[in-house]
Amino acid sequence: MARVRSSLQTLLAALVLLGAAGVPAVEQVGRTRAAIELPYTDPVGSVILIPGGTTLLTIYPDGSSTSDNFVMRIRTSLVGAGFAIAYAEDPSDLRAIVARMRTIKRPVFLVATSNGTAVAVKNAAALGADGPDGLVLTSTVTKTSYRFTYNAASIDVSKISVPVLFVHNTNDGCSVAPPSGIAPLMARFPAGSDVTRVDVTSSAQKGNDRCGPEAPHGYLGIEDDVTAKIVAWMRARGAN
Repeated sequence: MARVRSSLQTLLAALVLLGAAGVPAVEQVGRTRAAIELPYTDPVGSVILIPGGTTLLTIYPDGSSTSDNFVMRIRTSLVGAGFAIAYAEDPSDLRAIVARMRTIKRPVFLVATSNGTAVAVKNAAALGADGPDGLVLTSTVTKTSYRFTYNAASIDVSKISVPVLFVHNTNDGCSVAPPSGIAPLMARFPAGSDVTRVDVTSSAQKGNDRCGPEAPHGYLGIEDDVTAKIVAWMRARGAN
């Protein structure tokens, strides 16, 4: 009986710490607050989402956010594919969040979009062995914009040794994320690196913001197809 009671107490403690499956739990992780959500089955891996724009989020007590950014729109699909996910109010320093997600399930991937790709690349280059196990960079920003003072192409990617997936929309009209900027950046990774590129060729556009989430830059209308490609790549790199 004592053993059963101890097991139940351990389970309850884990549920309090992580939240119930499918329900985000908000906790302080390092210097920022983060929401963590688990799938209904044992996780196959972990994903840390890094949005574009300012890359900052407002996370409410129930774990929700009003962001309509691409990576935030696909988070339910990633959980449905078996991944534990996390997203932070300030993702500028991901050391503590990577460590936290490692306690849930490795491999830990950063899935970033637009300006978030600069944050992901900067963290992967700086953290080394304490960093992620893989990077997914969508709509990578390779030119400096008024929104951000640095971009993915300004970082020394020779320090990155983990697998990297670039996803880009050939119809992306965002001036700071041209499709032509990807190949030169890929060529700067160390020889023999596991660096892959996937192009998509269609999407919808709402409004006039070509760098916004409701555009080819944000994969509007083709989220499921892009998510499937990302999930397949992560599964091929240890998320099982």
